[in-house]
Amino acid sequence: MDATTVAAIIAASTLSYHILVHIFGGGWNLTNRLTKIESSVDDLKTELKKLSDVLIKMADMRGELRVIDTRVTAAEQDIREMRHGRGFIQESMRGEYP
Repeated sequence: MDATTVAAIIAASTLSYHILVHIFGGGWNLTNRLTKIESSVDDLKTELKKLSDVLIKMADMRGELRVIDTRVTAAEQDIREMRHGRGFIQESMRGEYP
């Protein structure tokens, strides 16, 4: 065999190898990987949206808790005043307490 024939055989076998690799998964593997990455990113977007909704609900609850805490504090102050004879008792007993 001369050098030209050997070079042609090597070129043909290399070309055949690349075609077979592409047909049986070389190019499709990249496409499948990109598809999987895209679906993973979409899943992450969905999870981040859920997390943001939870954080918003927690902020709302914190505001509601502040309102409740303010009301409880006011009720505790009213109870302290009643224990000392001030506030509601003093007004309703017509001055029996100093």
